[in-house]
Amino acid sequence: MTPPPVTPEHLTAALRAGGSIGPDAVIDAVHARPIGIGALADTFLLTPTWRRGTGPTTLVAKLPSRDPQAAATAASIGAYAREVRFYEELAPRATVDTPAHLGTITADGERVGLLLEDCSTLAPGDQLDDAPLAVLQRARQQLAALQAPFWDDPATASLDWLHRRQGVPIPGIHERMRRSWSTAADRIAGGFAPEELAAIDRFVGTADAWAASLDGPFTVSHHDFRMDNLLVGTDPERVVVLDWQTVGWGAPMFDVAYLLGTSLGPERRRRVERDEVARHVDELGAAGVSWSFPAAWEAYRRAAPAVLLMLVPPTGSVKTSPRTDAMYRRLLRQGARMVLDLDALELLPTGAV
Repeated sequence: MTPPPVTPEHLTAALRAGGSIGPDAVIDAVHARPIGIGALADTFLLTPTWRRGTGPTTLVAKLPSRDPQAAATAASIGAYAREVRFYEELAPRATVDTPAHLGTITADGERVGLLLEDCSTLAPGDQLDDAPLAVLQRARQQLAALQAPFWDDPATASLDWLHRRQGVPIPGIHERMRRSWSTAADRIAGGFAPEELAAIDRFVGTADAWAASLDGPFTVSHHDFRMDNLLVGTDPERVVVLDWQTVGWGAPMFDVAYLLGTSLGPERRRRVERDEVARHVDELGAAGVSWSFPAAWEAYRRAAPAVLLMLVPPTGSVKTSPRTDAMYRRLLRQGARMVLDLDALELLPTGAV
C-alpha cells in the first residue's frame, strides 16, 4: 500500500468531512514532520497554513507505513481501517482518553489514516524502564473506562471488524510465532534464563489453544496496552491511549496482565499485582460492572501469557532497530517470568506441547 500524500487539498477535505473546520476554511500549505516510533504506521506532526478561515494550528496524521513489510503486516490484519472505525464508532461511547478525532484519510476509496489532536505536549511512556506506579495506575484506570461501557454487550460483540485473538482460534498463529521466534531468537534472546526460554518455547507451541480457551466475561480489548502506546501529562494528569489498530473483543484481564507485565520488572510486579487487580475490580464496580476479585484474579493468571502472544510474532515481521530489539528483549523476558511466577503454564489447555 502506498501512503496517500497529505496535500493541502486532501487535508482540507478530510478536516471538513470530519466537521473540524467550517465549509469556507481552506489550507494553503502544510508542513509535515515525522514523529513517533510506531511499528505498523508512520506518524507526522502537521502544521497547516490557512489561506482562508481558521482551524487547528497543529495536528497529527497517522498513515500506512512506508516500510513494505510493516505495511503488508498491518494490511493483512486490517489494522488501518480498524483503527479508523474505533475512532468513528466506539471512542464516542467510552470515557477512555484518546486524541480527539479530527478527520479520516482515504485512499482509493478506503479509510486508511487518521487526523488527530496534537498531544505533543504530553510525554510518551518509556518502555525501556519501569513505569512509575502512579502512572501505571492512571493507565489501568483508562482500561476500566474502556471496558465498562461495553461489558458483555451483544451489539458490540457482533461487530465483525473487531479483532479476535481471544476465545477463538487464531488462524496460522502457531506457524507465525514459530517462524518469528526461530528467526529472532538468536538476535533477541541473549541473557535469557533457561527456564524463561523454555516457557516461551512451550507457549509458542500452544498459543492457538490458549487463546481459544479464554472465556468470558468479554469486552473491548486494546490488545497492545503498554507504555509505548500511552502519552502522559502532569498538568492536567492525563494518560492518553494511542494505537487502536488491533482493538478487538476479548477478556478484560488480557489488557491488565499485558500492561503490568510490560510496565514493571518482575520484583515490582509481584509486589503490586494483587492490589492492582483488586483496584481494577473496584473501579469496574463503580462503573456498574459486577465482578468478584477471586474470579478476576484467576482470569489474570490465565491471561499472563498475553505478553508472549503479542510480542513474539512481531519480532520477525516488523521493521527492527536497536531500540525495538532492546524493547523486545526486555519485555519478552518479563513476559516469560510473569508466566512462571503466576504458574500460568499449568493453566494451558490439556495436551499443549
